[in-house]
Amino acid sequence: MVRKEYFGALVFDRQRGEYIPFDQDAVLLFEAASQRPMEEIFENVKDRLNRASFDTFHQLCRSIDLIDENGRLNGTFVADRRHPNMLSAPLRVHLAITNECGMRCRHCYLDTRDPLPNELSFAEIQKILDEMADMGACQLHIGGGEPFLRADLPRIVAHARARGLVVSLSTTATAVNRAVAKKMADLGLKSLRVSFDGGAEKSYDYHRNVKGAYRKAVRGIKTLREVFDKTPITMHTTLMKSNSSELLALAKLVQKMRLDVWSVDFVKPVGYASEAPQVWLSREEGEDIYRRITKMMETHPVTLKMAHFPYKGPRQQPVMGYYCLGANLFAQISPTGSVAPCSYTCRPFPAGNVRRKPLQEIWVTSDIIRKFRGSVSGPTACGFCMKTVANSVDPKAYEKGAFVMPTASDEALQTAATTAS
Repeated sequence: MVRKEYFGALVFDRQRGEYIPFDQDAVLLFEAASQRPMEEIFENVKDRLNRASFDTFHQLCRSIDLIDENGRLNGTFVADRRHPNMLSAPLRVHLAITNECGMRCRHCYLDTRDPLPNELSFAEIQKILDEMADMGACQLHIGGGEPFLRADLPRIVAHARARGLVVSLSTTATAVNRAVAKKMADLGLKSLRVSFDGGAEKSYDYHRNVKGAYRKAVRGIKTLREVFDKTPITMHTTLMKSNSSELLALAKLVQKMRLDVWSVDFVKPVGYASEAPQVWLSREEGEDIYRRITKMMETHPVTLKMAHFPYKGPRQQPVMGYYCLGANLFAQISPTGSVAPCSYTCRPFPAGNVRRKPLQEIWVTSDIIRKFRGSVSGPTACGFCMKTVANSVDPKAYEKGAFVMPTASDEALQTAATTAS
């Protein structure tokens, strides 16, 4: 798949599940290769491109099967929807297929507990997946709630794979069914992520707020590891005051359950977590965790993936403007079809709904998406992320959760959200 963009093009390598950027000159070569073989093309460009450079380019394209053995383009161009200084479509869509979750996590940032009466039907999800394929958004991450509680999960994955999308999935593993997992494995997932926030049964059940949750999760992870024997599985832990003493126990569980990566992040006072100050971390506690986990990883044989340390993370600009990946590279869709820059902003700042407008139209025209994308410092409503990763931090505001709610300075965002909803 070749998707034209303002800088040139993005080529999606379906085998690796990754995008590869190319410049404008490469796009011209791709377009020519869809009509003529490479040798003939070289004759037309040799006055400005030497043979060695051309051959290197050709070899790269052959390595990802973009050019066939006859030198013709293997890929196809999606419809040209280029826009200046922004991607024409998200790279990855995070789709929550249900709000239902058998857990009652004290630190949950999504408020996902019970199913909603108006969740997207299979036909509606099928339409979203078709739109993604047509616009060249080839990475799909399925979450919830708990996606294994949705009976048509294998059908959703099957349609996504049939449309050429690469699929990953997040789960608590507490509702894993072996037969369903086997169907999913046969379809092919790029990766699995299992949330796991306690180093022992008592701690895990406390954080999930459900007795017996630990044993369900361990059984589910065992099943996933057996069924998805070649698929990378990550254990994702939200670090907070109430599990900060369990770092070594959690790392050992990653090894014991034969998982591939340990991913850690820091609690944000959003959703149900905003009502649980007992789990929030102070600046000093965050710094202490960072030191201990960094020291531990020097000698512990676990592959660690760590989110930006609170208060220390660099500001990034992945495309233009605001450093966040939400609205720039990724988009979130809620179980009821609401589109937002990220999962944290689904409720306060809906950008539109796929039941009323196509995803691509929302991505390009939504006031919410454009304001998030264009904000250099990020709207105040994003404080729970900004104050977790930015250098300029007010520790007292962090500890009080004062930045969770939008302020008057977000009037434009509030207006846009009201209009979108």
